[in-house]
Amino acid sequence: MEPRFTIHSHYSQEEFVRYNRVIQYKMLHLKRNIIVSNIALLVMTVPQFIVGQYGYGIGMLIILAAANWYFFIGIDRKAAALYRKNPFIQEDVVFELTFHDDHYEGASENGTSSVPYSKLHTIIETPTDFYIMHNLANGTIIPKGDCPEGFAEFIRQIKAKYNK
Repeated sequence: MEPRFTIHSHYSQEEFVRYNRVIQYKMLHLKRNIIVSNIALLVMTVPQFIVGQYGYGIGMLIILAAANWYFFIGIDRKAAALYRKNPFIQEDVVFELTFHDDHYEGASENGTSSVPYSKLHTIIETPTDFYIMHNLANGTIIPKGDCPEGFAEFIRQIKAKYNK
């Protein structure tokens, strides 16, 4: 059966870091975790200042600053390092994605796969990409710039049809 759409793509480090950030925020609730962590640390810090334990209070503020640095900067650095270490997704690897009515197929020099749309976890659309999620943490990045005419509407229909 002929595919409805064929896309040739590769992942840049920037796209991979952006994908990781979206997954952290949307799928793994990073924003909620940051808020809860900050509130917890502040609740533990304020009493230290009230009772005159300034050394402990300052220490807690340093921990708060380090935690926020990790949440906002460290996670992106970790994703960039993961991209550089994984030869299966680096820029010189070209992916061919073919989309059919009931499934899509991915192929690269490293192997092939076929995934029915009914088995997908979700489909996420951002201003720059589509993320076809196989589970909470693994998916396929499709840069919108690589998509042929009509693909965006097709993938939105797949998302609606399968409640993804």
